[in-house]
Amino acid sequence: MRGYLWRGSKEAKGGHCLVAWGKVCRPIELGGLGIADLRNLSWALRMRWLWLQKTEPDRPWAALQIKVPAQVRVFYSIVVTTSIGDGTRTMF
Repeated sequence: MRGYLWRGSKEAKGGHCLVAWGKVCRPIELGGLGIADLRNLSWALRMRWLWLQKTEPDRPWAALQIKVPAQVRVFYSIVVTTSIGDGTRTMF
């Protein structure tokens, strides 16, 4: 997306970029263009998928095997804690 915005092509490097990509991805209120950073959005959606599989295991889509990169799984396991109650919703 970055290359398309600046040059209309797949790649844009060096002098072609008039504004840093981080600034472009900022919300409009903070001086950016409000364009979502697809890398961060991808991580967020994959983390949400893991969360929904854990919290709503009875849903029909919970059994779907969605590929989630190892880095996302590791991050998820670090930030999500589990309180063991009767053990029915605890993943080991």
